[in-house]
Amino acid sequence: MLGDDLIHHVIKRHWSSYGRLGFLLSVVGVLLAIDMLADLAFLYKLWPLLITMLGIGFIGIHVKRSRKEVVYVGVGVYLIGFSALALFCNLTSWATLSSLWPLFIGLMGMSLLFGYFIANHRSALLLIGLLFISLSLVFFFVFSLNYRLWWTVFILSGVSFLVFDWVRRSK
Repeated sequence: MLGDDLIHHVIKRHWSSYGRLGFLLSVVGVLLAIDMLADLAFLYKLWPLLITMLGIGFIGIHVKRSRKEVVYVGVGVYLIGFSALALFCNLTSWATLSSLWPLFIGLMGMSLLFGYFIANHRSALLLIGLLFISLSLVFFFVFSLNYRLWWTVFILSGVSFLVFDWVRRSK
């Protein structure tokens, strides 16, 4: 119990957010050094989890601030999605990124949609988010499945505009 009180006293009362972040990064650095020096070759593959924590931090900033700004949600969602993709590539093969690269565009669309639904109901966020997701799907269809599916850009863009119009009219 004494150890718990000491840790709480040192970390919560004496360190600012920057100090706690510095402590966390130092601990992670020591774990990565042990992994590298002991030739375990596993922990370094988990580096995307640090980006996940950063993304969660951005969402936490949005939650804690009195003036809510959609950019924190968008950046947080994008970083979490990026880290999931990077972790997948680390644990499988980075060669899979040659077919999964459209997901980066889709992640941007998802972050805008989260911004629309969670923080700010501006219809421009909805439209741009849907267009990015549509563009991501088109690139995935065309470059990963079959180049002859280029026409899907028109269908998916049209559906994006229809959804946008429906949401705009329902307000």
